[in-house]
Amino acid sequence: MSPRALLLTAVVLTVAACRSKPAPTFEPLKLADGRVVPAATLSRGHAVYTHYCASCHGERGDGQGPAGRGMRPVPRSFRQGLFKFGGVAAGELPTDDALKRTLRRGLHGTPMFAWDVPESDVDAVVQYLKTFSPRWKEEPPGQPLALSPDPWKGRESEAVERGKVVYHVAGAGNAGCASCHVSYLPRAELAALMRKALGREVDLSKADPYTARQRDSDHAVEVDAKGEPTLMAKVLPPDFLFHPLRTVWPEGEDVEGAPYTAERQREDLYRVIAAGVGGAAMPTWKGAIPEENLWALAYYVQSLVRLRDTDEARALEARLRASTQDAE
Repeated sequence: MSPRALLLTAVVLTVAACRSKPAPTFEPLKLADGRVVPAATLSRGHAVYTHYCASCHGERGDGQGPAGRGMRPVPRSFRQGLFKFGGVAAGELPTDDALKRTLRRGLHGTPMFAWDVPESDVDAVVQYLKTFSPRWKEEPPGQPLALSPDPWKGRESEAVERGKVVYHVAGAGNAGCASCHVSYLPRAELAALMRKALGREVDLSKADPYTARQRDSDHAVEVDAKGEPTLMAKVLPPDFLFHPLRTVWPEGEDVEGAPYTAERQREDLYRVIAAGVGGAAMPTWKGAIPEENLWALAYYVQSLVRLRDTDEARALEARLRASTQDAE
């Protein structure tokens, strides 16, 4: 049986089990930002959640639904109020628009499908998700991070070259992404780039810039009887040449009823890099590095995404491995 068939079976079983129980009653939910969610909206959201979400995310929103067992990445626990792609600084509560975008699009390369449901149902289930965590009653969502004008339009090759420095070098206005992700430059080229950017030699003889290592996260994989997390997942930073990115699709695909252009792809990369990834080791970069470097980084990562799972990507990986062997 295919993974999708297994998921659909679990959905049917979960809905049947939930419908055998009395429907819960709700009181209006007062949010920290002053909004009040009507009881009728929460009731509708519960019905939508039961039908589409509970099989993976669990009736209690703890990520422990029957279809979620063994999934990688594991389904999100909503009880922590932590979301990877919230459109705000990492760790802050997400905006409604960001949650709706995830529901409408799904997450590329994961079992989180794009759910084709009426907009009123999308809004209702987004409000219902807020019943799982007390954070929504205690703090408002973060401020949406604005998409600044792209300063590199028409100069893509220049942007990629600048982004290459921003990615591989730490400090001096650069992000140093390669300290968590892998490097995409052979050792001699990496040393030369660092020497030029920093004005000094950097000893790479004992470094392994081509192996990503698992990082701690706030992503629950086991919970107690109350649904509170007891064991957190280790996460592996994605290798852009080989791992599909959750919020980025191949150029030319239809996403939310429109062609997914190179510009839309860059904007999505900018948003994720700017905001960081909630509950993971990826920090918020907006304000930490200059905007022109942030945009250049989006261009550089996009150049890697375009190579993903191609012969050119495999050839580059072979060069990187050879570079490591030559240094031994």
